[in-house]
Amino acid sequence: MRNNCRMANTRERLFCRLLGYLCFLAVWQWAATLGGGLALASPLETWRALADMTAHPDFWTHGMLPTMSRVLTGFGLGLAVGGALGCVAGICPAAGFILLPFRWVLSSVPGVVLVILAMLWCGVGSAMIILIVALTSAPTIYMALQEGLRAVDPALCEMIRVYKVGVYKQLVDLYLPAVSAPLVSACVVALGGGMRVAILGETLGASQGLGYVMALSRADLDTPKLYAVALVSMLLVSVIEATFLRCLRKKLGCGGKL
Repeated sequence: MRNNCRMANTRERLFCRLLGYLCFLAVWQWAATLGGGLALASPLETWRALADMTAHPDFWTHGMLPTMSRVLTGFGLGLAVGGALGCVAGICPAAGFILLPFRWVLSSVPGVVLVILAMLWCGVGSAMIILIVALTSAPTIYMALQEGLRAVDPALCEMIRVYKVGVYKQLVDLYLPAVSAPLVSACVVALGGGMRVAILGETLGASQGLGYVMALSRADLDTPKLYAVALVSMLLVSVIEATFLRCLRKKLGCGGKL
């Protein structure tokens, strides 16, 4: 009986997803028909441009790989720094108050301002992109860990102190379950935000990457290719999310679906 219910739920989710994709494509086609080819490319035109673009090896070596390496490096750096500071702030509230201005500034500054400042600090190139991705990802990870640790029941913490539970046991049985779900959700948000600022930074100041390809497409008024690059960036985030973050969710024992 349970297996039948699970199969029915799986089929229902699959049907709803397919229906959502079809509705999205229908709205996209309708908007492209109204807006014209220069303003909005149709799904078919975008698909043709995508197939033509991915057929060239230069797209992978000078477009996809530089962006992927920059985003993953910046995200990893933001995860490490934001995670460490979030743990400190969650355990020690005084540290959270000290770090509050830094978190507020990084969370509220517009992406284009951050890109311009990073260009002044690091110049044009990969270092600038990695820096803005890290600065964008760190506050999200920081907040997730800080709030997750603050949500731990004080009575459980007191019980652990009374019974002198080991540090490893505390991490695995108390703190890890408290931060796992918000951490994975924050990683999804941070990864998407990191990709957006990376594309923006590459568009304004890079000679390689998806953003650079997008800038060339805009200069050439090649709207289908412009939308194809945007589609590639979204698919890239989805692939990373479906691999790394899904594995992270399983390792941390989070429930639900990505």
